[in-house]
Amino acid sequence: MGFLIGAFGKLMAGKRVRQLQARMVNVQSQLRRASRDIANMEKMINAQQRQVTNSMRMYSSMQMMGMQSGVNTQLATLQNDIFSDFWNKYGKDSNKWNAEAQKLYASKTSEYQMQASIINNNMGAMQQMLQTSMMQQQQQVENYVEMLKETQLEPLKDLEEDLTVEKESLETEIQLAQNDYKGMQEMEKASAENLVPRYTGQG
Repeated sequence: MGFLIGAFGKLMAGKRVRQLQARMVNVQSQLRRASRDIANMEKMINAQQRQVTNSMRMYSSMQMMGMQSGVNTQLATLQNDIFSDFWNKYGKDSNKWNAEAQKLYASKTSEYQMQASIINNNMGAMQQMLQTSMMQQQQQVENYVEMLKETQLEPLKDLEEDLTVEKESLETEIQLAQNDYKGMQEMEKASAENLVPRYTGQG
């Protein structure tokens, strides 16, 4: 009876081991695929974020340069409008100016500085608006990235975690099944030995 139990138990345990090992192969394949998909998804999301961020920075830099160029043009035009008549009349060499010229120059300089200050203040306000706009757009990009992670990356990570848990569980089950197989194998072997006639050598 022990021989039959051992043989049958070994057969069933062996079948169980093979079934678990087949499941393990399938789980390992899914786990590798999930890990690969996670890596590819992270690369794609990071690449998109870098691309959009770099485009925004380039746009911001071009806008800033355009603003500064416009301000420089306005200041040059303002300076010419205020001082051109003065320079035509008195020249640009201050050493040759008389008291009247110096007084007039001081007045025109004050006028220029006042209007230039307005232009520069407007420039500062426009720069601040641009920076605020860029910060808002950057936040939108970050929100979009978080949405991608939540809707596309997190499910993959959850799957990877579930598969990892299943793999660890299968490893334990396989070890137990292999132990059962060895136990049944030993039972079968011991029972088979008991079936062999024992000879005492006495006639």
